[in-house]
Amino acid sequence: MNRRKMRKIARVLHRGAAVAATAVLAVTLAPQPAQAAIDIIGTITKEEGGYEPRFPSFVELQDTNDRIMAVWHRALEHAGTVGRIELSIFDEVAGTWSAPVPALSKQTPWADIDTRDPHLTRMRDGKVIMTFFAQGKVYYSYWQPGWTRFADPVELRVAGMPASVASHGGVLPLTNTASNVDEVLVPFYADGSGGGAYYMRAKYQPGTGALLSPQSFRRIIANDDSPATENLRYTEPVLVQVGDTVIAGIRAEAILASPPAGQTGRHARPFVLARWNAYSDTAAFNIHRPLINGSGFLASSHHLLKVGDPSNPDIFITYGNRYDYSHRPTRGVLFKEPLAATWTATVTKQLYDSGHYDQANPSSIERERDWYWTLGFNVNANSADYAKLQIVRSQRADF
Repeated sequence: MNRRKMRKIARVLHRGAAVAATAVLAVTLAPQPAQAAIDIIGTITKEEGGYEPRFPSFVELQDTNDRIMAVWHRALEHAGTVGRIELSIFDEVAGTWSAPVPALSKQTPWADIDTRDPHLTRMRDGKVIMTFFAQGKVYYSYWQPGWTRFADPVELRVAGMPASVASHGGVLPLTNTASNVDEVLVPFYADGSGGGAYYMRAKYQPGTGALLSPQSFRRIIANDDSPATENLRYTEPVLVQVGDTVIAGIRAEAILASPPAGQTGRHARPFVLARWNAYSDTAAFNIHRPLINGSGFLASSHHLLKVGDPSNPDIFITYGNRYDYSHRPTRGVLFKEPLAATWTATVTKQLYDSGHYDQANPSSIERERDWYWTLGFNVNANSADYAKLQIVRSQRADF
């Protein structure tokens, strides 16, 4: 029996496995239970010395040892302090996560820079592209099998883009078709009246000095400073592809001139969905707001994952729930028929709640068919799980 088939026996992580300085985590070879509650099943790392893990991302490498790569931002605060991107790899055969190390091969040039929101994408040739933003610029770096670190980051920019940009979702490698070969879309966003949610089209050029070659950019939805629309801001586009269609999930917020008493900052508005032809930079955007039980949902710092049958996939969205102003638990929802005119669902479930507002930013994988793993981090200093980066298991039947 080959290893990919052996994985169908569904190894699961021991909940409460000890995390030592080496950040190892044991697994059990017992089959997945037919039914299991949504639960924390393991810890990748616990930061020490006041440092906290945020903005995690992980991806399956699908090599001979069925490894998983995880990265996250290790810092003292959410923003405004110097942090670094950490890297750990799970080896299913050994049953351990490797000790966290700085993700970049040359850390010194980035030692005094706040590198935020790292996100991973595995390419068809096995390379992994990591994007992040720092000081108003979006960068990419890459890893390839046999390496222990990521290559030197390179800025992604096209002439005419907004001066200051940020990113949240990873790159989207498009399916090759006709003359559109080795293309990727890179989501990014910009603040202010001239900003909004965007994507950049780039050529993927393995074997060359520039792995990604930016070609063009386009705005998906613009920010709106009209008082009639509450000064809307659209950020954090995250992309997936279904057939010839790109689907973008976009965070929506309002800047209120007179916010409710005791509330400051940006105020959540219903999550936005945009769809368009993957191979056209002139195709119209189909934009609507998905519904859960008939209402739009207030989501932020989200992740979109294609799950189930690859020929007829569903979309699993994990997101920060903004209904409660005091904290932001991570929830999950499964949308079926992603090419239907409108998206509707009836079930959303809580996956993780640290009790702190600075949460969400989940990342999910379908570790086995219909079994999902989602990353959650804890920056609640009053929690027993403080400074931990943890894995939450759920399954299709939950949604």
